[in-house]
Amino acid sequence: MASEDGPRTWDGSTPPVIVNNVPGTWAHDTVSRRLREDILARVFRDNASVIEGEAEINLRQLEDELRTASTSVIKHIADDGGPDCETWRELLEPWVGISWLDAPWLIVEFYFYRRILSAIGYFDESSPTFLHDPFAVDKMNGLRAGMPAAKALAKKANAFAKRAKGRSDRADLADELRLFVMVALWGNRMDLSIWPESDEGGNRASEAFTEALQAGEKYLLWDDSKVVASALAEGMRDVSIVVDNAGFELTCDLALADALVVSGVGRVILRVKAHPVFVSDAMDKDCRDTIDAMIDSADDETAAMGRRWASHLASGKWAIVPDFAWCQPQPFWALPKDTRDELKSSDLVVIKGDANYRRLLNDCLWELSTPFADVSSYFPAPLLALRSLKAELGCGIPMDRLAAVENEKDWMVTGKYGVVQYNARPARQYRVSSQIDGCKTFAGRDLPPVERLSLKKVLVALANASEELADALAVAPMRSSTLLGSVGGAKNASGDSQQKLDVVANDIFKQHLAECGGVRYYASEEEATPACLNESGKFVVCIDPLDGSRNIACNVPVGSIFGVYRVREDEDAVTNATQAGSEQVAAGYAHYSGATTLVLACGDDGPAIEYTLHEGNFEVANARMSCPPRGQVYSLNDARFDDWPEGLKEYVTDVRNGRGDTKKQYSARYICSLVGDFHRTLIYGGWAGNPRPHLRVVYEAAPLAFVARAAGAASSDGLVDVLTKKPAELHERSPLFLGSTEDIAELVRRGDVRQDDSKTYAV
Repeated sequence: MASEDGPRTWDGSTPPVIVNNVPGTWAHDTVSRRLREDILARVFRDNASVIEGEAEINLRQLEDELRTASTSVIKHIADDGGPDCETWRELLEPWVGISWLDAPWLIVEFYFYRRILSAIGYFDESSPTFLHDPFAVDKMNGLRAGMPAAKALAKKANAFAKRAKGRSDRADLADELRLFVMVALWGNRMDLSIWPESDEGGNRASEAFTEALQAGEKYLLWDDSKVVASALAEGMRDVSIVVDNAGFELTCDLALADALVVSGVGRVILRVKAHPVFVSDAMDKDCRDTIDAMIDSADDETAAMGRRWASHLASGKWAIVPDFAWCQPQPFWALPKDTRDELKSSDLVVIKGDANYRRLLNDCLWELSTPFADVSSYFPAPLLALRSLKAELGCGIPMDRLAAVENEKDWMVTGKYGVVQYNARPARQYRVSSQIDGCKTFAGRDLPPVERLSLKKVLVALANASEELADALAVAPMRSSTLLGSVGGAKNASGDSQQKLDVVANDIFKQHLAECGGVRYYASEEEATPACLNESGKFVVCIDPLDGSRNIACNVPVGSIFGVYRVREDEDAVTNATQAGSEQVAAGYAHYSGATTLVLACGDDGPAIEYTLHEGNFEVANARMSCPPRGQVYSLNDARFDDWPEGLKEYVTDVRNGRGDTKKQYSARYICSLVGDFHRTLIYGGWAGNPRPHLRVVYEAAPLAFVARAAGAASSDGLVDVLTKKPAELHERSPLFLGSTEDIAELVRRGDVRQDDSKTYAV
């Protein structure tokens, strides 16, 4: 179940998944005993009047397989008329022939429930149990058992609905929304595995609900409820809730959905199972049955709540969307494209329950203290996970909380403890972050694990900033008053006229790099001195946020250029930002043109990889860029020919006329966008540059020289390799020649190719 889109540890590996063959674990007990003795026995009991003939034979066969789970093997699901058969064939292919106990727990559980449907003929129109829910009895029992607690909840929900109308105090609204977030979380305790089934169980359910709310922080191992409630109070367009169980838990989820709508969220999408799964998991019918049960209640408050819920559904403020993707065991990073695309449109996706949480992690045994943001970094939209723990895995639990509970027996599986985990901006960009996995050394030595992970986060931040800037550039002509033109005659730290987009680009990169936590010093062409973003950061980023910004108004390609260095602990910010280019651990550039391209080089031996922006992620376009050793194009401003030194004049005259080493006539290609000219050169060969000391060593020359080396190209300032240069000051300028190794060598051999800085040009 591994995927190149999924999260990874610092070294690029995936933690092992939970399997069923470890005695004493919840997974082993589930597959070796509970599925057969509890779940399947319940199916026989609750459906005795309808399961007969072939359906009973098939279920008994399934029972026999579970009785010998250590030797019975996974097999493909028969073509039973289900629209998901082909998907299941792909999902099971790696595990066919593996025993039930030796296969991953996540696969086996979903497989078991899908086998039940196949056995009873759920998708067979000729079957007496066509579309029959084998868990309907349990669901209705759960709904009835939760009605006393629903009565107490209705009073709170109705009072909130009245108060929320026209409310302008966002802080008070956030406090009350937090209550409903907590209601949805602790509703997880009331699923069918622990709900009482007798009439008096209703009181116990109500008491358990009250107890859960009072538990508060005592049983929360991580709590982002205040943060997410504040974000919700500010207003959102669409919120998706990936629903878990029916019964009282579903009532709690609908109470949250109700609170969101009455507080101003435009629409809530209830994403439910397309067919029965996991005994109590909610489908479209379960949502509607719950609403009807509230309306039919003899309690006035409960009935009023139910009528309001029905009106949300009728008006379109609620939408119930079934999907087969929620019935299958693939990790959430491998959801079908149409499902991922739907989630992308949500301002927030709420993941409910333990089974959904397990798919979020692919049932991987992460170190429990691994930050939730790292594990959920791939998710396509802002994410809120509400989970009470019922499986022996997790993440985002700090060490002090672990120390307080780890000696408590079965603390991970009883549902007693919970987490509210919020990722406001999933980082995604896995392919970019994984580039360092194959690198052996960085500036002469390896990075320890914590620094490797931190560097990954820095690269992801650079990629996401490039994506955000690409969006801004795409609409710049339509927002010319705010994005185009100069900033009232202002100059940047290098003395150049500062454009509005220069400021925008600088702010974008600075914010992303500050949020990633890995950058201590941020040195920008747009700022006079380096800024300290994070005292504990291990890296320095030197950046030209937007090279060629004056070309935006005419839609000429522009770019962003950056270099990344390791922090030298006992040196100040400027000294850290003026290391020799050879000390870079990564460097690259973004090229904004017909497509947005990111070119990144990492480590001493890593290749230069070209990525193309597609649907918000950078996908690999060229896994190993290789600049030809020779080209037939040079790129510099020919209009300045008369000002050039004699060696450069002679060289250009010779290659134009076929008198160079290759005896081929060279052509000129000049965009006046350094990134554009260099990118073309890397692909087709030749060279690009500027003989005048115009380009900044720290922000432009050193990073591009690092990329050139990784692509098998060369760099020079006309005398020495640019990577050997250690700038004397932060905004030092230099001549720069980049390109094919043989072309650069021929150019430098001519000598006298560096122009002095006595000439200045207005354009």
